[in-house]
Amino acid sequence: MTSFWKKIDTKISFKNKLSPTMIVLLEEEERNGAKVANQFRYVIGAAMTVSIIANLPNIDTIWGYAVNFGALFFYFVNTYFHAYILRCQHEYWVKKYEYISIFFDNFLVSITILNWYLLKGDGNPNFILKNPVNAFYLLPLSLSMFQFRIRLVLFSFLCFFFAHCIFLIYTFYTGTPVGYDWYKYVLGDELIVTDAIVTRPIIYFSLAICLSYGIYRTILMLKRLANAEAQKTSLARYFSPDLVEEITSQPDVIQSGRRQKVTVLFSDIRNFTKMSESMDPQDLSTFLTEYRSGMTKAVFHFGGTLDKFIGDAVMATFGTPLPAGVPGLDSRNAVFSAKRMLAELKKFNLERESEGKPGIEIGIGIHTGEVFAGNIGTEERMEYTVIGDTVNTASRIESACKKVSAHLLVSEEVWAEIGKPDDFRQTESILLAGKEKQVNLYKWTEEV
Repeated sequence: MTSFWKKIDTKISFKNKLSPTMIVLLEEEERNGAKVANQFRYVIGAAMTVSIIANLPNIDTIWGYAVNFGALFFYFVNTYFHAYILRCQHEYWVKKYEYISIFFDNFLVSITILNWYLLKGDGNPNFILKNPVNAFYLLPLSLSMFQFRIRLVLFSFLCFFFAHCIFLIYTFYTGTPVGYDWYKYVLGDELIVTDAIVTRPIIYFSLAICLSYGIYRTILMLKRLANAEAQKTSLARYFSPDLVEEITSQPDVIQSGRRQKVTVLFSDIRNFTKMSESMDPQDLSTFLTEYRSGMTKAVFHFGGTLDKFIGDAVMATFGTPLPAGVPGLDSRNAVFSAKRMLAELKKFNLERESEGKPGIEIGIGIHTGEVFAGNIGTEERMEYTVIGDTVNTASRIESACKKVSAHLLVSEEVWAEIGKPDDFRQTESILLAGKEKQVNLYKWTEEV
């Protein structure tokens, strides 16, 4: 029997399709749902108390009083005991008692129906099946949905179905009067067999399926929302907030790789290796975190994409995942971002100097051209990045900053796209590493 239920549980459970984080959140919601369902039980119990008191004139025997109030008493005992187990947070008994509680609720409804038949049924067992108290089976079925567990809903239906079958067997065994007249069925003592055998169980089963599917759809929705938020959180590490919203609304933008024109920015801290060797690991971590924070703000402020950190180096792109609609705007944004980075660096150095720590210098190189942009990596670890000669050239321009004593150095292509401004001065022609011809570079001449 245990293996049978395990097979059933495997069929209807879809936790294995969820991420570990989602499973933890779902299990937490299951526990919260159990607490909410338990609180609703008190509300339902109060309503049933009012109903029993209102129907006291219809009960004319001590046995009737005893069974009705006894069932209500044990209902509250079950509710209180369930609440106690939930407070104890014993995982094994919390899960086991949920089934016990559902079974006990259905048992109490069955006892109440049977009691009514014995007291008022005049020996006709048809009234067991036609008793309006049968609607009370809906209560445990409905309460089971609060816990987002399909198997609880189905178990509640099985409890009802088992009781209904027992009543059917007893009814037919005693030779009950049957017929096809709905008037006699509703107001008389006859029973329409097809309604009792087929219609009633189908109605309850349909409700159980609807509740189960509702739970399934709710969990799928939560999964999609969780994935969307996780994607936004991940993208927010690399893209500005405005771009994150655009990308999540058009996921194909970064899913498919393509060739496009992009402006690439590289920055690097001067003499970082020597400086880091003399720093405590905790101080180094704090230093890089604070430094990267300022650089990231500068990149995002002008719509850039933070491609990656490589130690102390920063690689950013402008025009990804979508190029700007205005020619040259990506290059202008890259240059504005570089100037903002230098301004952030000045504030960063002032804070360090106020603490008695030395300031730092950085070099920034910018180049524009065609790259391949898209998701690259394995299925387990995928990242959005750009590759191509433009990237290599931007990195080498940054390396050339030291040779020409520049904090900001741009290629001739970038200088032309930003309108050939006067605050950039051409340096002597430089042969970049890996290049056969010398290139013209432009140095920013204004002080920060």
